[in-house]
Amino acid sequence: MLPKMLYELLPFMYLSVGVGGGVAINSIIVFIASVLLMSTGILVLTMRITYRREIRRVRRSYDLAQMC
Repeated sequence: MLPKMLYELLPFMYLSVGVGGGVAINSIIVFIASVLLMSTGILVLTMRITYRREIRRVRRSYDLAQMC
């Protein structure tokens, strides 16, 4: 299991390495790898945000049901 801090930073690390590699090295293979890394970072961030919103929504509805 990854430490929480590293787990939370991974998508941003994917994005930074993708941008850095794409800017620093002029090669089609590095460009493709950079695009894949950036896409992965965006996908992971989107999935986490969606999941956490859903969890918050379910918890709120559960808490409201408990109050009644």
